[in-house]
Amino acid sequence: MTRSAILLAVLILMRAAAADAAALYSDFFTGANPQHLSLTIFAVGIGAESKYAATNEGFELEQTLTPYVSLVGRVSGYQGYQGDGWDWPGIGHDSRPRNFGVLQGGFDFLPFQGTSFKILGGSDVGDSDRARIEGDFSSWLWLHSRHPINLAFTGDHFYNNGLSSGSIDIRGVWSSSREMIWLIGAGGQLWGGGSEPHVMKEFGPDLGIVLRQWKVSLDCQAGYGNNHGYGIIGISRHFGWDEE
Repeated sequence: MTRSAILLAVLILMRAAAADAAALYSDFFTGANPQHLSLTIFAVGIGAESKYAATNEGFELEQTLTPYVSLVGRVSGYQGYQGDGWDWPGIGHDSRPRNFGVLQGGFDFLPFQGTSFKILGGSDVGDSDRARIEGDFSSWLWLHSRHPINLAFTGDHFYNNGLSSGSIDIRGVWSSSREMIWLIGAGGQLWGGGSEPHVMKEFGPDLGIVLRQWKVSLDCQAGYGNNHGYGIIGISRHFGWDEE
C-alpha cells in the first residue's frame, strides 16, 4: 500500500510539473509584445606578457521574435599584434600585425528569467577567412537576492586553424546601488586542437563595474597560464528600444 501511494504521488507530481511547463511555454510561438530591439557596442584588449597581444571591437544587434527567442547579428573586427591566443583563428605565428573581420548570426534562447543561450555561426574575412561557430551561455542564480551570482560560458570552434576554445566566468554582485554595480569572481580560458599539441589554459580573478545610468560595463581579468601572466580588459555600452 505504501509503495503504491508513493508511486501515485510521484505520478501526480510529474503530471503537475508537465502541466506547469506546458503553461509556461504556451506562448513559445507567439510574437513578443512589445518587441524589443537592442544594440551593444564593445571593445576588448588582451595581453599575455611577450607572447600574445590583440584587440577586438564591434557591435551586436538583437531583435525579439517571441518571449523566448531573439534573432542576433554580430559584426566585429580583430587586430593581432603578436603571437596567437585562445581567441585567434589564424594560421602561423607571424609577428606582423594581422587583421580580419567576423560576421555572425544566430538565435538567443531565453528559457528562464535571467538565462540566455546564444548559438551563432558565420565566417571570418581577411587574414582569417573560414567559418566559425560559437555558443554563449549566461545565467543568473538567486536573481532576487542581495548578492546574485552569474555563471557565463563561451565556446568557439575556428575552422581556419581547427582550434576550439572556451572561456568561463563565475561572478557575484559584491555591492549594488542606484548608480553602480560591483561584481567580483574568477574565470579563465581553455583552448586546444589544430596545431596545439596540448590543452592550453589560463585563470585569474575577475572584476566588473556596471554604470546603471549609462548602461556601460567595464570588465577586467588578470591571471597566469601557459602564456604566463595575462590581462584582459573590456568595455561595452548597451542601448535598447521597445517597439509598438
